[in-house]
Amino acid sequence: MESDLYMEASEAAETLGVSLATLYSYVSRKGLRSFPTPGTRRRRYWRADIVGLLEPSGSDVPAGSPTTRITLLTETGTYYRGHDVVALADTASVEEVAALLWQTSAADIFTTRLPNTPIGFMAVTKALRASPLQDRTMALLPLIERANPRAFDLSPSGFAAAGADALRWMTALTLGMDGPVADPIDQTVTRAAGAPPELADLVRRALVLIADHEFAATTYAVRAAACTGLTPYAAVLVGLVAGSGQREKIQRYEAVRRLVFEILTAEDPAEPVISRFRTAEPLPGYETLAIHASGDSRARALMDACRTVLGDDRQFGRLMKATEVVYDLTRGEPGIVVLLTFLGQRLGLAGNELALGTIGRTIGWIAHAQEAMLQPAAARTLKTAYVGPLPA
Repeated sequence: MESDLYMEASEAAETLGVSLATLYSYVSRKGLRSFPTPGTRRRRYWRADIVGLLEPSGSDVPAGSPTTRITLLTETGTYYRGHDVVALADTASVEEVAALLWQTSAADIFTTRLPNTPIGFMAVTKALRASPLQDRTMALLPLIERANPRAFDLSPSGFAAAGADALRWMTALTLGMDGPVADPIDQTVTRAAGAPPELADLVRRALVLIADHEFAATTYAVRAAACTGLTPYAAVLVGLVAGSGQREKIQRYEAVRRLVFEILTAEDPAEPVISRFRTAEPLPGYETLAIHASGDSRARALMDACRTVLGDDRQFGRLMKATEVVYDLTRGEPGIVVLLTFLGQRLGLAGNELALGTIGRTIGWIAHAQEAMLQPAAARTLKTAYVGPLPA
């Protein structure tokens, strides 16, 4: 709810213990952010700024905590640079959202110019054919980086342009293509998967909704490494390595993948849910996460879009039946990872069901790498609190 994010002028002034005139002066004197109330002449004030002014330090950010201007997570929604991600998913292209997060123009970076392909690329790809797709991608990214000298321009504009190249390459590598293309990312994914064209809009929505999730574990890793001055290709490589850890990947994503696969292939799609419930096993992907205590608006938006596009689809019907059983038993709703996995299955990406998540998160990793490098050196250095044994 918007009331969770804003305060009216009277409430803000009372909270701060100041007059309305003083409150108005805080907009210019102390950077208090205000926004017009639609349909009125009144203005609302950003609740986090009000809380920050109450702190002795003048900030609601604990000392040493990383800060970001990219993504805001609330119990009721996710926002990219102040824009509701659900609203963006209704109309924005993947390229426009990437440009928003990278603070540039989509037309300036997503041009018809394609990044270079390394010499001997096909021979190396052939040699790595037996390797898992993600391992192959991680092996090829350094070669692609070296073949594209533009990647080493770490200025804001240069980084964004190289980011567009890296996103196109990641799309190609994740889908096993021979190289990047200049078509819109959602169309590239749909065509490479050999899926019906009507799925392109679901792919677009999914990529927009998953592009960033604030400080997820992989994001922390990317930001820490990016402080040293990494290219977008290297930043994405760090994200992939961090995402392949057993805690991050196997304990959750693999469990979700197995559950969705069983739902779509079992004689009765409800049975995989009921059998787990009988033995008190968790239902991965349907649990309520602390940051989404009121439900994940991204997942709900993607589910609504799936109903519109796939209303009569047999596989989607199986997922819906299982989801209804989960809700009846636990009141749990499908998280975004369940729907990403289902779409991966529906696109025919067997064994690579979370390809959309990988491509989408590439956008966020590049945005955080860019932001981390632009922060002052002092903001990148955290004081270590030693808690081990003292010297003898």
